[in-house]
Amino acid sequence: MTREEKYLGRILLKNKFYEADKQSYEDLFTKIMQNQDSNFKQIKPQGSLGDGKCDGFNVKTGEYYQVYAPEDLTGNEATLLSKMDASIIGLLDFWEEKGFDVKQFNYVVKDNYRNVYALIYTNAKAIAKKHQIKCEVKTCKDLEDIFMEFNLEEMEYILGGMIPNPDNISNFEYDIMNEVVNHLKERKSRNILEKIPSNPNFDNKIIFNSLSEVISEILNIAQRQNYAINDFFQLNSRFIKEDLREIFTTLYEEAKELIPESETKNDEIFLYIVEKSSPNDKHNTQDAIFVLMAYYFEYCDIFETPTNN
Repeated sequence: MTREEKYLGRILLKNKFYEADKQSYEDLFTKIMQNQDSNFKQIKPQGSLGDGKCDGFNVKTGEYYQVYAPEDLTGNEATLLSKMDASIIGLLDFWEEKGFDVKQFNYVVKDNYRNVYALIYTNAKAIAKKHQIKCEVKTCKDLEDIFMEFNLEEMEYILGGMIPNPDNISNFEYDIMNEVVNHLKERKSRNILEKIPSNPNFDNKIIFNSLSEVISEILNIAQRQNYAINDFFQLNSRFIKEDLREIFTTLYEEAKELIPESETKNDEIFLYIVEKSSPNDKHNTQDAIFVLMAYYFEYCDIFETPTNN
């Protein structure tokens, strides 16, 4: 597995976390834990009994996990603390009564890499002291650390799709491009004013948007097929080119709103658009998307235009 694939796998996982609701975040957590620990057991809620305040556990180590994934963590400090306290009390009452040995309680918080309040950690220490068990707070970064130890096949299983590799980009096929275009046309788009720079400079735009070396390589390789994209547009309705421009710019605006500020934000935006553009996880489909994105990267509002253009 290459360094570039590991990097892109990490970015794709971050995007999965950002988009996840409570259930899909819990599903991601479960996939990661089951791949790391063959003794990890997922708990399925059962009627009025619920899940015993436990989303998964390892009976051999006595580690129990509860997932907390609010829509917005900001301003929920009191709620998080009260849920944390209620979770450990409910968990101990349920499992210890049935003869299970609870040695460690892990509270898994969907923080979207924004971190949690200091009081959450001090509360974990208080819980550990009160109940004489270990208690830890786990965030997205902790799950990412586990994920980064996996091999390529395990990463792609968890992500539910392929991790791009610039070395494997091939010429797109027209039938595949049509499939991608038809998929994209099903998406709703905003009416966004076209802003094409008078003298677009592909390399300057890559630098201006602080895209990583691996994303830059993908764009540069894909741009070499611009001639084929022009042929594709000439063979199809004149409205397709404009429709796709609005769809791609809409996806770009969506990603900017969803993804928090970080050093890798623009790489995360790039892979967000790739994922949302894909009707399947086939290699040649991904290649077609890269070629389309390279075209619209240069000629429309996907990413920011250098101010000197």
